[in-house]
Amino acid sequence: VISTNAGGTAVLRYGMMRDLVLGLEAVLPNGEIFHGLKRLRKDNTGYDLKQLLIGAEGTLGIVTAASLKLFPVMRSRATAMVGLETPHAAIELLARAKAETGGGVEAFELMKRLGMEFVLRHIPDTRQPLDSTPPWYVLIELVSGEPGAAEAAMERLLSDAFEAGLIIDAAIAQNAAQRAGFWKVREEQSAAQKPEGGGWKHDVSVPVSRIAEFLDEATAAVERFAPGARVSAFGHVGDGNMHYDILCPPGGDLQAFLGQWMEGSRVVHDVVATYDGSISAEHGLGRLKTDEARRYKTPVEIAAMQAIRAALDPQRIMNPSVLF
Repeated sequence: VISTNAGGTAVLRYGMMRDLVLGLEAVLPNGEIFHGLKRLRKDNTGYDLKQLLIGAEGTLGIVTAASLKLFPVMRSRATAMVGLETPHAAIELLARAKAETGGGVEAFELMKRLGMEFVLRHIPDTRQPLDSTPPWYVLIELVSGEPGAAEAAMERLLSDAFEAGLIIDAAIAQNAAQRAGFWKVREEQSAAQKPEGGGWKHDVSVPVSRIAEFLDEATAAVERFAPGARVSAFGHVGDGNMHYDILCPPGGDLQAFLGQWMEGSRVVHDVVATYDGSISAEHGLGRLKTDEARRYKTPVEIAAMQAIRAALDPQRIMNPSVLF
């Protein structure tokens, strides 16, 4: 988790792993141990070596221990599923949610109707989260340290959003089972794609304010490149991270479609680059995206990364196939 700087549905409130790690212990390529298990919030005594190890995908050392930040358990929580016409409305709703709660938005997950249809069709024990079938869904979770505060904030948020015409339907979870049902249709988005055939998967990020524009532009580019391909977009819109997956057209030649993966991914990644985004938001580059990253990293960035690696692992024995 630390070596890939993993994220998840609560990054919006708590941050990625590099935001949560106070100190590290790691075995370096030469066999020496880096003893960095400090729990300091402030330490300006040179390079922050733990941050080099976080997200390095094991290329600079193997993390063996960590000191992590902790947070108070929240005393109230409210979960809602909301229907919207466009991602643009979702971005406006997110801004309102942040303003309403003053930092109490723990999750804000966007899903396209197509992905919801896949879940309902292929995943057992799932049900329509709303009475209507809107083009887009948002799963919102608000938290507070004050009893009842999250529930009250959610009611105010949704009421104001209805009046402003931002949302077209909504349901607030009334119990733990209903909350779990809302989360299940979000968490099964990837699994539900498998029975539909293969596709090109992307884990990208752009500035939160540009997500709606990115979705519009990327989808138009994909439709020009592969007419009939199905776009299933979902993800952590609260932190700018979208899982942008493209599935083979129904009845299409799957092998031929998969053969276009690299070229099709470049179509998506080129759009990401125009927004100063990232082609790997939360899972690292690994072997699959290392060569692709050369297209989007500057020569200065690549040279600096290579120099750091050469200094710590001159024989390139740590995860040798990744990171340039």
